[in-house]
Amino acid sequence: MFVRIIVFYGLTWFFLILLGGVQQAAGVPAEISLPQWGPGLAALLMLVLFRKDGHKITFHAKDTPALRYLNAALIPAGAALVLWLAASLLRIPPAQESPIYNSLLLAILWMPLGALGEELGWRGYLNKRLDARLGGLVASLLVGLLWMPIHLPFLQRGPLMAVLLTVLLMAYSVVLYALTQETGFSVLLAGLFHLVINLTNLLFLDVLYQPAFMALNAGLWVLVAVVSVVLKRNLFLPK
Repeated sequence: MFVRIIVFYGLTWFFLILLGGVQQAAGVPAEISLPQWGPGLAALLMLVLFRKDGHKITFHAKDTPALRYLNAALIPAGAALVLWLAASLLRIPPAQESPIYNSLLLAILWMPLGALGEELGWRGYLNKRLDARLGGLVASLLVGLLWMPIHLPFLQRGPLMAVLLTVLLMAYSVVLYALTQETGFSVLLAGLFHLVINLTNLLFLDVLYQPAFMALNAGLWVLVAVVSVVLKRNLFLPK
C-alpha cells in the first residue's frame, strides 16, 4: 500500500507542475487554479495503473442523509463566523501582501471545480487507502500533512506560516474524516466542506497571510477536530 501512496503523491506533484505550466503558458487567469486538479488527476490515473487493487472512488453515496451535507456546509460556515468575530475583537492588522482577484466572480465560479479536484485525490483516493491500514486518526493526520506542501503561497511566508498551515490542514483533515468516512469518503460531501472553507476565506483576504490570524484559525480548527474525535471516537480510535 505504501508504494501506492508514494506513486500517488509523485503523480500529484507531476500534475501540479504540469497544470501550473499549462496555466502560465495559456495565460489562464489566476482565479482559475488549474493545479487544484493535480490530486484528482493523480487519483484517476492510479485507478487505471492499479486497477487490480479494486479501489473505488465514491463520488456520491446514495444513502447519505441530507443532514450530513448540511453539517458539511454549516460547520465551516459557523467556524468562519466565530473566526470573524474573534479577528474583529483582536483587531488583527492587514497583511502586507494579500490575495488579489481581478475577477472575484470568476474565482467563485471556479471554486466548486477546484474543491472537487482536490477532494477526488485527498479523500476519494488517499484517505480511503490509508484508512484500512492506519486507522482513522493516523490516516487523517497523514493526509493533512501531505496536503500541506501544495499551498505554496503560504509556504513562501516563512517557517512559522508553514507550521501553522500544517496544523490547520491536519485539523481540516480530521473533521473531513469524521464527515466522510461512513459514506465511503464521498467526494461530493468532502467537496462541499472544502468549497465552503474556500468561500468563507474570501472574508479574510486582507489578513489571510497574517501569522496572528493563521494561529487563531488553526487553534479554532484544532478545537473542532478534537470535538470531532470525541464525538466519533469509535471511528478514530477503534477498540
